[in-house]
Parts: sequence; C-alpha cells; structure tokens
Amino acid sequence: MAKPLSEVKLAEDETLLDGFQAIIGGETVTITAVLERTCVYVTATGDRRLAGKAELMVEPEGLPIRRRKLG
Repeated sequence: MAKPLSEVKLAEDETLLDGFQAIIGGETVTITAVLERTCVYVTATGDRRLAGKAELMVEPEGLPIRRRKLG
C-alpha cells in the first residue's frame, strides 16, 4: 500500500538509494537524489524538480535500500 516517503522508517544502518519510482500529484516520477527532507525527481518530460518527502507517495516494500556497516 502506498504511503508518503516521509512515513517510511529506515533502520540506523539502512540508506535509501536513488533511482526509484514515486507518485506526486497523480504523476509517476523517478527519484534521482534523496536528501534529508526532500528529493529531486525527474518528470516524464525530463524536468528536474524538488519535492518534500511528504508529497511523494511510494510502495515501501519496493524501495531500494542498502545496509551499511556501522562503526
């Protein structure tokens, strides 16, 4: 079930990778950079835009997550 990216909680050793799909305003977009509270995305027409994580709807189970070594 889709939910806002801002509600997706990651473990301390997990990082969200870019290159995934999200929906904003009914349009499917590709996320090209994940920042602390925002993301850069590319529209179907190739425009780059910035959006808050609360605006981006995602399927949490399909997100590209990488585990990193701590310490």
